[in-house]
Amino acid sequence: MLRRERYTPEKTTGAAGPWRGLGLWNLYFAAKLLLYWAGSLNFHAFYNLLFAAALLVPLAPLWLHRLRHAIAIPFGIALLYYDSWFPPFDRLLAQPEVLNFSPAYLLELLGRFINWDMVGAGFIVLVAYLFLSQWLRLTVFSVGALVLVALSDMVSLPPFPWWPQTMPPAAQAQLAQGPEAGRIQPVTPAAGAAPQGKPTNEQLNLALQTFYDQEKTRQTQFPASNTAAPFDVLLINVCSMSWDDLRQSGLEAHPLLANMDLIFDDFNSATAYSGPAVLRLMRASCGQPSHSEIYQPAPDQCYLLENLRRLGFETRTVLNHNGEFQGFLEEITAGGRFPKPYIPTEVRPSMTGFDGSPIWDDLETLGRWWKTREASGTERTALLYNTITLHDGNREATADGGGRSSPFLTRAQRLLDELNAFIGQLEKSGRPVVLILVPEHGAALKGDRMQIAGMREIPTPDITHVPVGVRVIGAKGRVAQEPWRVEGQTSHLALSELLARMIAKDVFAQEKIDWKALAADLPETKPVSENDGTVMMPYNDVPYVRLGNRNWIEYPR
Repeated sequence: MLRRERYTPEKTTGAAGPWRGLGLWNLYFAAKLLLYWAGSLNFHAFYNLLFAAALLVPLAPLWLHRLRHAIAIPFGIALLYYDSWFPPFDRLLAQPEVLNFSPAYLLELLGRFINWDMVGAGFIVLVAYLFLSQWLRLTVFSVGALVLVALSDMVSLPPFPWWPQTMPPAAQAQLAQGPEAGRIQPVTPAAGAAPQGKPTNEQLNLALQTFYDQEKTRQTQFPASNTAAPFDVLLINVCSMSWDDLRQSGLEAHPLLANMDLIFDDFNSATAYSGPAVLRLMRASCGQPSHSEIYQPAPDQCYLLENLRRLGFETRTVLNHNGEFQGFLEEITAGGRFPKPYIPTEVRPSMTGFDGSPIWDDLETLGRWWKTREASGTERTALLYNTITLHDGNREATADGGGRSSPFLTRAQRLLDELNAFIGQLEKSGRPVVLILVPEHGAALKGDRMQIAGMREIPTPDITHVPVGVRVIGAKGRVAQEPWRVEGQTSHLALSELLARMIAKDVFAQEKIDWKALAADLPETKPVSENDGTVMMPYNDVPYVRLGNRNWIEYPR
C-alpha cells in the first residue's frame, strides 16, 4: 500500500548554521502587508526588512534560535504599533486621566477597537498560512513582498489591478467638507501645469512656522469706548458638536441653526480638546497661537472677555459640570483672567459623565443664571456658558442614582431643543442679547483609519469644523430671514472682529441690521489645528499630520 508522505521543505545550511526561515513570523508580516494594502496601516518597509533580517540570520544552536524568537516578540509588537496610525505611545502615558473613566465607558471604548471584519480576515490568513506551509517555503514570499513594498517607496509602481484604487492612503482624494460633506478638496493640478511632488518634512515645518509668525501680527481693534445701546453677549460653548456630528445625526437643519442670523460655514476650532478650546476662544482677539503659547501670558488686548470688560461688560462664567476632569477649571481660571464660574450644585444632575461626574440640565442651568442676571440690574453682561452634555460616554441619570446609556442623537436633540427654548425665554424678557453658538470641537462620531469613533487625539477637519452661529435677540432691526453665510475659512479671530463691529456699529440702534457689511472681509484663518504633540495642517489642499517628533505624513482617509 502506498503511503502519502508529508512534504517538509529542507532547511538551507549556511556557514553560520541552518537558515530556518521566519516560521510563524510569516503570519505577522502577511497580516501587516494585507493591512497596508487595505490602507489600514502605515507600513515602514525599511524597519520591517531590518526586523525580518534580524530574524533570518542563522544561529546554529536551536535553543538560541528559539530564544531570539521569544526576545523578538516585544520588538514585533512595538514595530506594529509604530506602523499603525495610532499616536505615539508617550501621548497615552501623558494622559493618566483615562484611568478615571467609568468601567462602562472603558468597555464601550474597547468594543470600538474590535473590527470584526478584520478578525474574520485574520482567521482566513491564519488558515491559509497553516494550509500552504505544508508545501511552500513561505519565507521566500514574505521577504519578496517586503522588498517589493520597499522598492515601491522609491519607485512609483502601478496599483494592483484587483485592489480598489481608493484604498492606499497616499493616493486617495480628500472630500470637500462643509455642512454637507468633507471640507478638503482633492489636489487638481492646473491645466498645463506640471504635477507637484509631495512636500518635504522641512517644507511642512516651514509652512507651519510661517503660519504662526503671520498670526502673531493680527489683532482685533475694539472701539476705544462703548457708546452703543447696552446689550448682553452670551457665548454658548458646546463640547463635542461638529458639522460632521450633526450630519451623522440628521440634525444639521435643526431650527436652532435655521433661525440664526449669521452662520460661519467654515469655522475651525483649531483643537480637539476642551481646555485648549476654551483658552483659544478667550484669546480670540489675536491671531491663532500654537498649542504651547496658549498657556503663556498674552497682551490684554488678546483676551476677548478682557476687551468686553473694558467696554463696560460684566463678565460671567457658567458650567453645567464640575470642571474637575483634566483640571479644566484650574486650566481656564489660571492667571485670574477668567471669572470663577457658577455651577448649579444645588440642583439634581440630569446625567453622569464618562468619568462618573455630575452633569446638569442645560435649560435649567441657563434659566437659573438668567434669573440672577435679570435681577442684577447690570447694563451689560458677557457670559461664557460651557456645556459637556454631548461628551462621549455620558449617561442619563436614573431615579435610583444609577445611569443608563444615552445615545448622541438623543442628547444632541435635547440640547439643541433646550437652547432653542432658552432663546424663547430671552425673547420674552425683552432684553437685547447677542447669542453666539461656538462649539469647542466635535464628538468624532465617525472614526477613520487613524482614530476610532470618539477618539480626538488628532484634530482632524471632521472634528474641528464646527457650526458657529450668531443670533440677535431683542433688536428692532432684526428681520427673520435665511442666515447670512460666511463662507471663507475662519476661526476665533473672525468672531472677535464681528463682535467689535457690532459694538462699533451699534446694531441695536439700527433700523435694519446690515449683515453684509458686518460680515464683509472678516479675517480668514488657514485651518491649522493642534493638540498637545499633534498638528494637523493642509498643504496644497492635502491634509498632513505630525505626531510628536515624527515626520509629517499625509493623513489617510
